[in-house]
Amino acid sequence: PMRRGAPRRMKIGLFSRENVGLLTSWSPGSLSFGHRRLAIIDLSQAGHQPMSNEEGSVWVVHNGEIYNFPELRKRLEQKGHRFRSDTDTEVIIHSYEEWGEECLQEFRGMFAFALWDEKKEKLFLARDRLGIKPLYYAQVNDQFLFASELKAILASGLVKKQLDPQGLHYFLSFYSVPSPFTLIQGVRSLPAGHKILVSQNGVRIIPYWDVSFGNKSDVARMDEAEIKLELRRLLEEAVRIRLISDVPLGAFLSGGVDSSAIVGLMSRMSSLPVKTFSVGFGEEGADIDELRYARIIADRFSTDHTEVIVSGKDVLEDLDRIIYGMDQPSGDGINSYFVSKAARKRITVALSGLGGDELFAGYLHFRLLSKIYSFEERFPGMAKKFLVNFYRRAPSKIRERYPINLMGYLGKSFVDKYARVRSLFTEEEKEKIYSAAYSKANRDLMRPEQFLSSLTDNNVQNLIEKISRLELKNYMAHTLLRDMDVMSMIHSLEVRVPLIDHKLVEFVCNIPSHLKLQGSTAKYIFLESLRDLLPEEIVNRKKMGFELPMASWLEKELKPIVEDVFSPRSVKKRGIFDPDQLERVYSDFKKGRAGYLKVWVFVVLELWMRRFLDNPGGLINP
Repeated sequence: PMRRGAPRRMKIGLFSRENVGLLTSWSPGSLSFGHRRLAIIDLSQAGHQPMSNEEGSVWVVHNGEIYNFPELRKRLEQKGHRFRSDTDTEVIIHSYEEWGEECLQEFRGMFAFALWDEKKEKLFLARDRLGIKPLYYAQVNDQFLFASELKAILASGLVKKQLDPQGLHYFLSFYSVPSPFTLIQGVRSLPAGHKILVSQNGVRIIPYWDVSFGNKSDVARMDEAEIKLELRRLLEEAVRIRLISDVPLGAFLSGGVDSSAIVGLMSRMSSLPVKTFSVGFGEEGADIDELRYARIIADRFSTDHTEVIVSGKDVLEDLDRIIYGMDQPSGDGINSYFVSKAARKRITVALSGLGGDELFAGYLHFRLLSKIYSFEERFPGMAKKFLVNFYRRAPSKIRERYPINLMGYLGKSFVDKYARVRSLFTEEEKEKIYSAAYSKANRDLMRPEQFLSSLTDNNVQNLIEKISRLELKNYMAHTLLRDMDVMSMIHSLEVRVPLIDHKLVEFVCNIPSHLKLQGSTAKYIFLESLRDLLPEEIVNRKKMGFELPMASWLEKELKPIVEDVFSPRSVKKRGIFDPDQLERVYSDFKKGRAGYLKVWVFVVLELWMRRFLDNPGGLINP
């Protein structure tokens, strides 16, 4: 059931898809579907959505791409199915007719879709395995709402604009909001690899796929050379199937090994120069600029290369649009916004190298946590217990003398150690930051360790694999992928991520961990598989990580906004945080004792609340 007018408002609330096929709706009884299309495959009207089967008994709205749709279409045609378009969306319909909900096992791609089966009176929704495409939903009395953007559900007028305390609590830990939580009470995000069934029997949420590190039988029979060859084969296949497009296509190029590998493989598969796009920061970001490395790859493969230089002035001018596009607050995503903005002037689809660090142990904290465990193993049980008690009672000045506070990790569980390494604010810091009234009203919030524990698998015992699982299911899914999607789609740009093709992920997860992190060499087997493709300077370079000169921008161009957000007047008016404690956070940043992210998250959060919670017209495209 839906209140009159709500579906149209929801479709208006969706941000930017191309105007081709802007609005289509269908209302059988009490059901409404709406869709705005960014046309990628089959640009004709035959590809417009909502789309149905021949008899009009199965309808679907779909966001994303099914990359193996040509293969599936052939199989379905052999079984007697007839197609009216050349789209991957129609393949979803006929796959459901043939295999039911098990059709999900056949799809290779990124997707979020809702399918109505009129005969069974069942609504079937699903999100892709790794969580590349978002899907939000809400239950309001006897009504069920769903959308690809949170703002679309807010635009329905059926959900109150109230902040969710648990979502906020996790945001301060992870600087993004993890599924199934959101920052709006009553609205949930469907986790990756899950489906929803809505019928007269109620609403059921069911997992259909998960990251697995327990299928090592095939890989165990391979030696290193064979693993390297199979890895390269799967990587090439993942790139190849993502080159299907009826619109201009290119790639993001950071100069790191992941994006360089994607561009190199694309160049070998294309008869024309690949269009590549890189972000730099001019003089204020000279020490973190990776444009030099991007140019090496652009020259090596003769790409049609575009560089965009981003300044603090650019961020200030686009800040309102960035906040609107975020959909939910995030401490990340600025780089994705600007590279997507530049790319959309020339292409409609871009390939990204996202996912390599999570799969192949590329991040520093893989090595950091390994060192912590090695440090802990030096002490027998009684000695460890003594040191833990000593550390807990020691004055803060003594505790701070130890590099990375190694003593503070002794005796902690894996999840506790991981949370300590990965959290922006500790639980102790958050307790101080909240105002007294807010803390009193929200005493029973779950700690991030509880959420992270829900993502672990007790069958996974290897440390590197345990870290990789959490990186894939938390940081990548809830920060990197979400930010990439919203910051590209705000410009009507589709981004594809070959490195997390699920077949490639399933293989890589079962490669022995010593071939991923070998001594101090991260991503060992991945690098070895690329030596014939990439220049030595790229393969052997030290990982930098993508950084922004955000600290400089916060102290200069964005300073008036920061000071307004952190002013006692603004903080007291909001009522969530303690003004003195937030002033301490800001002071620590100005004195160089805290990183920019601890300031930026409060700026993003406050600007988001002003637009989405306070402003009656905040859901309108700026």
